[in-house]
Amino acid sequence: MKTWIPIGLAVLVVLVGLFLVVKKVSPVSWDWWGTYNTSSGLALKGYDPVAYFDGSGPMQGSKQFTHDWGGATWQFSSAENENLFSSSPESYAAQFGGFCSFAVSKGFTADISPNAWYIHDGHLYVFADKNVRDDWVENLGEGSLEMSTANWAKR
Repeated sequence: MKTWIPIGLAVLVVLVGLFLVVKKVSPVSWDWWGTYNTSSGLALKGYDPVAYFDGSGPMQGSKQFTHDWGGATWQFSSAENENLFSSSPESYAAQFGGFCSFAVSKGFTADISPNAWYIHDGHLYVFADKNVRDDWVENLGEGSLEMSTANWAKR
């Protein structure tokens, strides 16, 4: 019976490690995942950051329209959006390195769903899912944005 304990513990450690890598979870201060979340090899999982601002909402970008910025490759749905981004990337890039803003408010990084997003004061915030987005937005008055900002500064 005792020989199963080390094997079970090893399996648990491997599974937890895989989860951390796949979901890009770590304390913000460890800075394991780089400047920008490129979990899919692309910023925002290949979604067009400009589309969030023009009323289109989440829109998959194209390999035809790309721009390298901030240590990441960004894709766009049109040449016009690529040009808008390249002229002012800080205006369109998701905050907190494109990691889940809710997770950052709790001191961690986490991967995102491009369909869970929010624009606040002209900035794009992305989230792991719509439930944590709604919680973060609901708590803006209680300091969720300030907590995210303070934690991100610890990098």
